[in-house]
Amino acid sequence: MRTTYRRPLAGATAPLSATSVLVLSASATAGPAGSAVTPERYLVALEGTQSADGFAATGSAAAVQALLTSAGATVATDLSRQIGVLVVSSTSPAVVGTLADSPLVDEVGADWRWKGLPDASAVTPMAAPPRDRGDAPEQTADPLEPLQWDMAQINAPAAHDQQAGRRSVAVGILDSGIDGRHPDFLVDGAGSNVDCARGHNSVTFLPSGPGVGNPDPCTDNQFHGTHVAGTVAAQANGVGVVGVAPNVSLVPVKVCDASGYCYASSVVDGITYSGDVKEAVQRALTYARGQGVTPVAALGNSDQDLANPKDDDGNPIDNECQVVPAESDGVIGTAALGSKSEKARYSNYGDGPTDVTAPGGNGSTGDCRTTILSTLPGGANGCIQGTSMASPHAAGVAALIVSQFGKAGRDGDVRMSPNAVTSILQRTAIDIGLPGYDECFGNGRIDAARAVAKDTSAAYDASAPACPEYAE
Repeated sequence: MRTTYRRPLAGATAPLSATSVLVLSASATAGPAGSAVTPERYLVALEGTQSADGFAATGSAAAVQALLTSAGATVATDLSRQIGVLVVSSTSPAVVGTLADSPLVDEVGADWRWKGLPDASAVTPMAAPPRDRGDAPEQTADPLEPLQWDMAQINAPAAHDQQAGRRSVAVGILDSGIDGRHPDFLVDGAGSNVDCARGHNSVTFLPSGPGVGNPDPCTDNQFHGTHVAGTVAAQANGVGVVGVAPNVSLVPVKVCDASGYCYASSVVDGITYSGDVKEAVQRALTYARGQGVTPVAALGNSDQDLANPKDDDGNPIDNECQVVPAESDGVIGTAALGSKSEKARYSNYGDGPTDVTAPGGNGSTGDCRTTILSTLPGGANGCIQGTSMASPHAAGVAALIVSQFGKAGRDGDVRMSPNAVTSILQRTAIDIGLPGYDECFGNGRIDAARAVAKDTSAAYDASAPACPEYAE
């Protein structure tokens, strides 16, 4: 039994349930106790074992309830069957000590919130050009597609000639929600590819306040989730932009509020639905992978070597304080590239954490020549940058892999092992930077066309700029 106080880093993308990829796009690192959401909300990881049949906790449910009562705690959300985790509330200052001292508890820590998303005021939407129906066929060129340098960089248009995704493959977007009414997610006669019925709000059990916003998962209280979703699966419908996997389904899972704050408890609940206590996050990811979900996460925007982190004064930081979930086991950690395949100046990296790289932008917000163009709420489009713009590119390619090579079960869902998805994504990447795996670019720049063809032949792009960290 051990007690930890770590703040998780949210922000990733991955397949949802047996058929999907989950995108986690907000990130957090260890922080002081003063960063807690409130002093009375905690994540409790119970002792026990995890299996395909559910989590078997040490002791009976009655014993756990008796412990909570003695600690003055009440259950806010119960994930004990799936992952052996409880989110509890308490006004007792002794609650952590009481729970941590029990043999029924593995870890307990205060819930955390962190500013995971940029302010909406930093983004200036540009109106999408009107759709020119004319006599054009159903699949017409989308008017903003020529500005999507990121899709060209990963060979997405070439991949679409072979595989553009399947509706039976779902991508869960753990973020601020998705504007499910955006025209870029609609196709005449086929409706929206945003599955609002399967959407989930993981901030419902948080204390009420001005930041919580509209609980509807298909209403984006901010803008970030809609932008991420468009990168993954904006449809090829003659409107706006085209995503990496335009024909897959999107499932909004709301874990961040209208103010751009994301919550550890919401992330754990959201990951569990899709498929500071670091153990709780790892259990949620293990559970999701067991359901066939391939998690993809952003590495974060602090220009940190995550394998050898330092504080603002250049002093080493204890590497036990991980960036979660990007550094958690079983997650595809994604670093960001600029338009010339250079490491984005803000992107975290590191030997081990970096699995692949993808376009994230490396310029100024609003400059579509150097940042990522995608969808924004209200039918608009806009250009922003970050590792949380890179991870949906990787998630989109993962969704294409599942669409191309997955097998449909008796229920119609397409299934594929997360390990197999990860292997294809990494082995088909274009090597950049130093030959072979390296700390800045991992296994290389993702390539959608090579992925759907399962082309694992050696490929090296010598034109990509070297990582600045190599000179240190």
